[in-house]
Amino acid sequence: MSEDFGGKPWSLVHYVCVRSAIEHIRPTDAFLYFEFEPQGPWWDLARPLVTPVRIEAPRAIFGNPLVHPAHRADVVRLEKLLETGGIYLDADIFVHRDFDDLLRHVVVLGVEQAGRRPQLCNAVILAAPGAPFLKRWHAAYRSFNSVGRDANWNRHSVQVPSRLAQEFPAEITVLPPGSFFRASWEPAGIARIFNSVEPVVADNSYATHLWETFAWDGYLRGLTPGRVRLVESNFHRWSRPYLQGLSDDCGATPPSAATGTAPYRLVTACKRLLKFVGTTLPLMFATGFP
Repeated sequence: MSEDFGGKPWSLVHYVCVRSAIEHIRPTDAFLYFEFEPQGPWWDLARPLVTPVRIEAPRAIFGNPLVHPAHRADVVRLEKLLETGGIYLDADIFVHRDFDDLLRHVVVLGVEQAGRRPQLCNAVILAAPGAPFLKRWHAAYRSFNSVGRDANWNRHSVQVPSRLAQEFPAEITVLPPGSFFRASWEPAGIARIFNSVEPVVADNSYATHLWETFAWDGYLRGLTPGRVRLVESNFHRWSRPYLQGLSDDCGATPPSAATGTAPYRLVTACKRLLKFVGTTLPLMFATGFP
């Protein structure tokens, strides 16, 4: 939601996540919401797969300021799902299989197992339009009071839905950590995704949250198809099928950018041999909710 995409460019990781979601979920429509449109070769490849929707994210809710872009995005996903229903995915969710058997539920969230206790995570949300659970969650923003990464940072994105799920269990289907968050955002979880071939995907796994914020500097910054083809890890193996036909240096930063001798520009010579037919991307997906 920020002008520089949260301080990071739209990159290889976002492209392969979009591709994986479209291939497995097979949505009827796919929308990517933003205030400032991403730039660069990876966005050039991803843009035809989605319906880009420029919005102005809310700066307040119930009179409470929404200072951080992440909190504005939290509100946007709830309000869009309440309006239309569908599947919401963060742009760093890698999808392993279809969600068809989840569509009979009114609301679906997954457990994130990290830190002292398990809680629900809002990186993946399935919901029917006007779902009562989402109405309660949205109404809880009347008490919103975070200004960034403070003591209340994840109160309304994680703690509130976790509490509401205990109070109103009939209104939500809660999936175990293996469904979306088998590897956590903690260092061991990040290493398991990006620096190990120890299996992450299990029989009950629908997707894997790649925790881009925590993995960016160590694994994702400046990642190219050539690097993906050389490294053996869960993520690199998952990504390879979606990079076929792309040059090894697609998206690489020119050497001059590092020295400051020329304006920064991403390499745009990404040879695209693949065609995408019959699908468009909710990161939000429109799909078969009753």
